[in-house]
Amino acid sequence: MSSGNAAGSPGVRATRATRAPGAARAAFPFRAAVDRRVRGARCAAAALTAACLAWSLVSCGERFDLPPQPLYEIPIPEPGTFNLKSVWTLDRPTDLALSGIYVFIIQGHERVSAFYSTQIAPRTPPWISAYEGLLAPVLVTVCKRDSLFVIVADSADMRCKIYNYLGGPPIQSFTDTLWNRFSGLAADGNLNIYVADAERDTIQSYDRWGHPRRVVSDYGTGSGYVIDPHGLAHNGRMLLVADTGKNWVQRLRPDTTNIAAISEPIGRQEGLLLGPLDVASDVRGDYIYVADTGHDRVLKFQTLGAFEDTVYSAEKIPLATPLVGPRFVCGEDSLVFVSDPEENRVLLLQLKPL
Repeated sequence: MSSGNAAGSPGVRATRATRAPGAARAAFPFRAAVDRRVRGARCAAAALTAACLAWSLVSCGERFDLPPQPLYEIPIPEPGTFNLKSVWTLDRPTDLALSGIYVFIIQGHERVSAFYSTQIAPRTPPWISAYEGLLAPVLVTVCKRDSLFVIVADSADMRCKIYNYLGGPPIQSFTDTLWNRFSGLAADGNLNIYVADAERDTIQSYDRWGHPRRVVSDYGTGSGYVIDPHGLAHNGRMLLVADTGKNWVQRLRPDTTNIAAISEPIGRQEGLLLGPLDVASDVRGDYIYVADTGHDRVLKFQTLGAFEDTVYSAEKIPLATPLVGPRFVCGEDSLVFVSDPEENRVLLLQLKPL
């Protein structure tokens, strides 16, 4: 091994001595740039920390505006029963009718409005125009045949007016000189129309052209007869009526006179219903919804009469202003609508499956 390659030899020391100054001069600018960047980053971080601290000190105790909050608190849905889905704000809503994705609502005793039934807020389909020729509508129902028809009872000229659901002028209109006051309205799949007149204690059926067909029910105390009849609904097989004067709901045979399809009325038990004013049925005819007006609630029954569920009561669904004396109800599948003209609102209640 040669001793000239030793690390401590004069040759090696000379090489380091002659090369080190040049290498240091070449590396210095790079290190200086890195140092400047590091110092800049540290200064920026310090400035950001100081700014955040200053902002927190300045904003301490200062009021900040929150996003708009809902007017009604929607509780967590409870499976297997009806829950509050939404509250619509509308001008004096009264009677309403539901068919699929559409709900039709009388507003302000002057017009019928159509809305999407599945929306959280009221939205009118752009292809549905105004229902013309209405003066003072009080009742509305729907009939699905070759198309969807909207039937309106107008108290100003005491006429029933039939519209295509798309709106425009009525395609048919008729009256009966015997009518005193509209209190219930329904239609079946053949566009036969049923009118309840509470002042005459009568339910009369008409064909689509307005020709009288038969008296379905008139005054009497037993099953098949009515006293002060109000809300009507046709479930595809039977005519449902809120027999207000007797505090129960009857299921009548629409093709006869004073014959109950099921002889035992809903609510015959003492105190179950008090002055019911409206009824509705789901599209399959499996359930009946009752506006139990005197008890400030809405109930659901099986068509054969067994109690199914409380749709609305002040104890079940707490509202800042409880619903008092519900008068108008409609339902289909998992949705039930209840109007409250005194509070300018419509409650949407939805059945949450298990």
